[in-house]
Amino acid sequence: MDVSEDPSLEAVVGLLDDEYARTVLTAVSTEPMSATELADHCDCSLPTAYRRLERLESAGLVAERTRPRTDGHHDTVYTATLDEVSIRLRDGRLHLTVDRRDDDPAGRLADLWGDL
Repeated sequence: MDVSEDPSLEAVVGLLDDEYARTVLTAVSTEPMSATELADHCDCSLPTAYRRLERLESAGLVAERTRPRTDGHHDTVYTATLDEVSIRLRDGRLHLTVDRRDDDPAGRLADLWGDL
């Protein structure tokens, strides 16, 4: 999914209806976490954490980052890309808007492009 586009209403509502997806999303909104850290935090299996991360990433609500370690290796961590989700009823239809975080690279690039 192009992160400059908002995900579908159905995708977001489906994710927010899932307890594990909500817990994963709220956890990575405060600090980047690896899948293993998320599985521990959410008290779920590692495959469950990966499935939720995949769905959240497909919807553009989380992004992968690299966290360097002192031993020269690195970890893949996940972080929330959104600041706010709003649903509005207008003209007899529901409209979804996702406000991205300022630290989201895609959001920064879109802002820079818009300034040109």
